[in-house]
Amino acid sequence: MRVNVIDQNPALVSLINDYTQQIPLDANFFISFDRSNTVKGSFAIPFKSFQKFWLDPLFLTFPYLSIHRVVINELVSSDSRNYAQSRIDQGHLIVMEDSEFDSDTEIYRQSFEKAIAAHTAYEPELDNADDRGEVKSLAYIATKPLNFFASHDSRALRLLESPTKETIGLSNVGAIEIYELLYYLRRMEMVQPEDGVNGLKMIYKYLYYLTKKEKLENPNWGEFYQLMDGLYASEIQKSTGNPTPYRSFIDG
Repeated sequence: MRVNVIDQNPALVSLINDYTQQIPLDANFFISFDRSNTVKGSFAIPFKSFQKFWLDPLFLTFPYLSIHRVVINELVSSDSRNYAQSRIDQGHLIVMEDSEFDSDTEIYRQSFEKAIAAHTAYEPELDNADDRGEVKSLAYIATKPLNFFASHDSRALRLLESPTKETIGLSNVGAIEIYELLYYLRRMEMVQPEDGVNGLKMIYKYLYYLTKKEKLENPNWGEFYQLMDGLYASEIQKSTGNPTPYRSFIDG
C-alpha cells in the first residue's frame, strides 16, 4: 500500500482536533501483521510484539475505540479474540450492535448496508463472510452517524476514497489508515521513547517499506515522519485537547 504524504487527510485533521471521537476499527487492526505468504523471506510479527507496539499504544491513546459485533465474531486467532474481549470486559472497547437501532432506524441501516454491499463481495441475502465485517461496520457508521472507519483493507479504503461513497450514505465518513496512526502515536509520544519508537518504525517498514516496489513508492521512516510533520504538525500545535504522553504514566 502507498502512503500519502502529499495531501492532508481531513479525517486525520478532525481526529487531531478531537482525539476523543469514537473510532470504529476493522478486524485487521486486531490481527497480527503477517506478510509471510506474499513477501518472500518475511516473517509474521509475533502477537506479543504486535500487542506491545501497536494495540497497547492505541488503547492508551484513544478512549473511544469500537468494533462491530460481527467483526469480533470473525476474529479467528485466539490471541486477537482474547485481546479484544479483555478490552471489552475492561470497558475500553465499545461494541457496535445493530440491535441498538429501533425499527425505523433499522430500515435506514439496512438500506445503507444494501447500498454499500453492492460495491463489495458481501451479499446481505446470503450473509456470506466476504467483506461482511467491513459492510456491517460501514452500515452502522452511516446510520449512527460516525466520522471515521479505521482499516487496513484495500477495498474498504478505496470505497471511502471514491466518489461512490457520496451515493451510499458515507459522504461524511473518512478513512483512517495505520500509517497515519503510527505517525500520531509517535508525534504525541504515546510509546516508550526508544523501544516503542523503534516498534512503530518496525511496523511502518513491515507494512509500507518492505518490497522493492514499496521502497520506490514510499518514503523511509525518517522521511515519512518529516513529511507527515509538514502536513500535520501545525494542526497538532493548534489542537487543545491532547492525549497524555506515555512518559507521564511512567513518571506519574
